[in-house]
Amino acid sequence: MTPDGPRALGDITLDGTPYLVLGRRKGRRDMEAKKIIIHEALHEPLWELSLNALERVRASSPRPYEPNAELERGEEYFLLDLDEIPEQPEKPSKRKKSDLPEEDHNEDRTAALVRTLRDVGILDVLGPYGLPEFAPAIFYSVAWQQADDAWVHFIRKTNPRSVFKPGLKWFGFGDSLKRIEDPAMVIDEHVDIILTSDQLVAFSGQHLRTLFTDVHIVLQDVPKYVESISKVLEEESIGITGDAKAALLAASKRRVSFAARLYRLQERLSEIKLDLDRLGNVLDLHSIDISSLLDGEGRLHFQEDQAGLFLDVLDGRFFKDDWTGEPRRADRYSRWQPTSSQ
Repeated sequence: MTPDGPRALGDITLDGTPYLVLGRRKGRRDMEAKKIIIHEALHEPLWELSLNALERVRASSPRPYEPNAELERGEEYFLLDLDEIPEQPEKPSKRKKSDLPEEDHNEDRTAALVRTLRDVGILDVLGPYGLPEFAPAIFYSVAWQQADDAWVHFIRKTNPRSVFKPGLKWFGFGDSLKRIEDPAMVIDEHVDIILTSDQLVAFSGQHLRTLFTDVHIVLQDVPKYVESISKVLEEESIGITGDAKAALLAASKRRVSFAARLYRLQERLSEIKLDLDRLGNVLDLHSIDISSLLDGEGRLHFQEDQAGLFLDVLDGRFFKDDWTGEPRRADRYSRWQPTSSQ
C-alpha cells in the first residue's frame, strides 16, 4: 500500500517484508544495530503500527525544530531535513591520525543513528541466541524498504526487553491462558521518530535529543553562542563579566535545555533591543533584585546558580496570571500565533 502520506515525508510505501532493527550504543559516538527476521504473522500488526504513525503525521501540523519548545501532544510534530542536523564533531585527540583506531578515520560524520540505519540490508541478522547479549538496547525500529532502495524507519525510543523484570509473569492466550516461559520482547503501538533518507519527523523533543547525543544538536556550539551573545551585549552598551560568561558555559554543559535557550537568545537579543533602563524596568516589574544580575558598573554579572534567572528574564518567562494576578513562570516557551476571527 502507498498511504496518501504527508508531503513532509514524500511518498512512503509499506509494501514487502518489514524488518525489526534493534540498536544500542557503541562507545560515546557510535551505535550498533542488528536486524531481526519477522514472522509473516506479525507483518500486518507492524504495517498497522507504521500506518498509524503516518496517519498521526497527516492529522498534525509540522513545525521547525526548536530545542527549547514543547509540542502540543497529538497536534504537532518536529520536522527536520537531515542536512539540518550538525555533523558529528571529530573526537579530540593528541595522537596522529595514523595512530587513531580505524573507526576514527570515518569521514562520514553524520549522526550515528542516521548512519547506522541508512542501509538495513548490510546489517547482521540477530538470532534468538544472540538476543540476550545484545544489550542494553536503546531503541527499536520497524524498517520498510522503498522503491529506490532507501529505508524508512519507525523508531521507538525504548528497550523492548526492559519490561521483563524479575517477579513479573507474562501470559498469552491459546485455547486457554498460558504462561509464556521465554518471552523475547514487547513492541507497543507508539512511534517516537519517523526517519527517511532525507527527513525526520519527531513526536518528542526529548527522544530526539537523547537519540542524537553524539552530534550534540545544541551543545557543540555553546561557546560560540556565549561569545555571540557577549558581542551583542557589548554593542548594546551592556557588558558581561568573565564570571557571567563562565557561568553560562558551565550551566549549559550541565543542562541541555540551557544550551538550547542560549541558541535562541542570539535572535532574541536582536528583537528586544536590550538596554540598562529596559532591563531595570523588567526586573522591577517582577520584584527581582537588580544586584542579582548586575554589578556596580552596570555589567551583567552572576554565578552559575543564577544563569537560569538570567535566561528567564531575557526570555520573558515571568508573567502574571490574567485572572488572579498571581506571579508565574512559563515552563514551556514557544511562539503563539493568534488566529483571526474573520
